[in-house]
Amino acid sequence: MSLEYVFGDITVATTHVDRVVFPTDGITKGDVLAYYHRVADHMLPELHDRALSMERFTKGIDAGGFFQKHVQKHYPAWIERATLGVKTKVTYPICNTAAALVYFANQGGVAFHIWTSRTQTPNRPDLLVFDLDPPEGKFELARDVAKRLHDELDELELPSFIKTTGSKGLHVVVPTDGNATFDAVHALCGKISARMVAKHPELVTSEFHKVDRKGRLYFDVMRNALGATFVAPYSLRGKPGAPISMPITWQELDDPTLRADTFKLRDLKQRLAEAGDPWAKLRAKPASIEAALNRA
Repeated sequence: MSLEYVFGDITVATTHVDRVVFPTDGITKGDVLAYYHRVADHMLPELHDRALSMERFTKGIDAGGFFQKHVQKHYPAWIERATLGVKTKVTYPICNTAAALVYFANQGGVAFHIWTSRTQTPNRPDLLVFDLDPPEGKFELARDVAKRLHDELDELELPSFIKTTGSKGLHVVVPTDGNATFDAVHALCGKISARMVAKHPELVTSEFHKVDRKGRLYFDVMRNALGATFVAPYSLRGKPGAPISMPITWQELDDPTLRADTFKLRDLKQRLAEAGDPWAKLRAKPASIEAALNRA
């Protein structure tokens, strides 16, 4: 079974829309396509001009998936591309339109991962990402550390936004003016990480290996490097229930029912109607990395 999505002079002919992608929930490829078509306006501002890596599940999540970052030969000419990298060059797909987002979903794309810099200035990120990764089953720890990090960022006069990951933890994001290099970003993130570990050693660790974490939350700043990625806001995850990496408000952290995978594909319509887009003003007052380094 096929279905066409029309975007001006571009038509995306989708295929196998009745294929079940999330077997436990009966969610089909057609449901995934409709999800990305509906959420495109909210998702595209942060996808725009960023190198894209896709987690594809061409036979459904139970059959396993794979990551793809290279442009494929069969992609139509209207799919935008960017060749990036230092030692190894990769030609990445770029998702700047709703047509491209639906096209990639039709290719089996379920989860979308992006750089923190844009293609025009690949060495100058315009986002900081703090990945709060708690031990399995300890989401309350992520909630607690997120609040403490929010206070820390406020002290440095850094605006911060938050989203669930759709997996285990939370992402705290700081929009920046894009003037600083990755070296400066690395320095600032290192200072913030050190402060969090020093202030809350019983809760937070920067130890990479799980055996060394001893029940503490891993404060991961490794997303803030050239070529590193994080899951895009509003992206689905390839897990049962089709959870969403959902932007939330800081006030929602106080909701005792909140979990990393609280929001699912079938919740989107009601969620947008009730909460709107908590990241609508993400770009209103981007931060200066240099100024924050001076304050730190």
